[in-house]
Amino acid sequence: MSSSASILVTDDNMATLKALSAGLEDMGHRVTTATGGREARVLIRRQPFNIVIADIKLPDISGLEILEAAKELNPEAAVIMITGHASIETAVGAINEGAYAYILKPVAMNELENIINNALREQRLLTENRELVESLQQSNKSLEEANRALEQVSQTKSGFMAKMSHELRTPLNSIIGFSEVLLSGSLPIAPETQEEFLNYIHISAKHLLNLIDSILDLAKVESGKMTIEPSEFDLATLVEDVKTTILPMLATKKQTLKVEIDDGISSIFADEPKIRQIFLNLISNAHKFAPRRGKIKIVCRLENSHLLHCSVIDNGIGISPQDQQRIFEDFGQVQRGSNARGHGAGLGLSITKRLVELHGGNMWVVSEADCGSTFTFSIPIAKKAGT
Repeated sequence: MSSSASILVTDDNMATLKALSAGLEDMGHRVTTATGGREARVLIRRQPFNIVIADIKLPDISGLEILEAAKELNPEAAVIMITGHASIETAVGAINEGAYAYILKPVAMNELENIINNALREQRLLTENRELVESLQQSNKSLEEANRALEQVSQTKSGFMAKMSHELRTPLNSIIGFSEVLLSGSLPIAPETQEEFLNYIHISAKHLLNLIDSILDLAKVESGKMTIEPSEFDLATLVEDVKTTILPMLATKKQTLKVEIDDGISSIFADEPKIRQIFLNLISNAHKFAPRRGKIKIVCRLENSHLLHCSVIDNGIGISPQDQQRIFEDFGQVQRGSNARGHGAGLGLSITKRLVELHGGNMWVVSEADCGSTFTFSIPIAKKAGT
């Protein structure tokens, strides 16, 4: 015997019905009986059967109608037709309508058992085949999704490399060009012009070094090699140090920097060098896009005693809504007027956002074109254990 099956037996002859039911139960099957065709159809709609055995001639409806109902609800159900009044035409008609087999009365139980075992074996094969097809389809879908993701990664990498090559080439071309003029000796160059050329070389070299440092920082973050090393420090002191560092740069455009820190904020527990870099990057960004004699403000507030909110506010040219997400992408520069020409490679805000996220925080911008920008980061500042 193959396995236990759920079987419906329909026959108007009670002796036949009892004999078939007893024999099938002896084989280990679960048997449900019906004495008429309409009752059989109700049972078929109520529950699924692996095997349906039906007399082809019943007092109410034909066994062929039971066959039709069974196949409609479960195409894989094996319907075995039985009759005591056989004819070749009837047998052929039943098989053509989808019957699995045709057996004559009186039913030989060993013959019926063989037919049922074969039917159950075929059903298992059909089920396994369907599951295999579904599995292959799912695998193909997963493979297609993986290929699309890989293609996206490849395109992103190619785009990154192209942008990086362009950004590296610009200061290098400046360094090479001016140094070649100085080294050629073919033209007399006044001392003041030489000094100007050397200044261009120096500026380009610093820009190149800054770009390389930014790319290295980005690579560390992406590879998971950049980690947080928290320590306890005074936020106001750190911001004042940053202000002192940044003032010479602000002086070139006669910009002012104001600092507002809540009195309740004193020492915090975070990665001090990275918090310093976050402020430097945000203030540098504000300086680039704020006008001459523009105003920049740092505002720090404490929420729920453990969440630090810091904003860097400028009165610059602002950012349009469609560009506000793009500026946090790698090399995510947007055209923001003449003030933006020649400034940066579009990595500062991307790295800043990642540094904030390493602290378990978030970063966002609120801005409108020609109405300034407010860059805010929020980080948890849990106290050092034991304090």
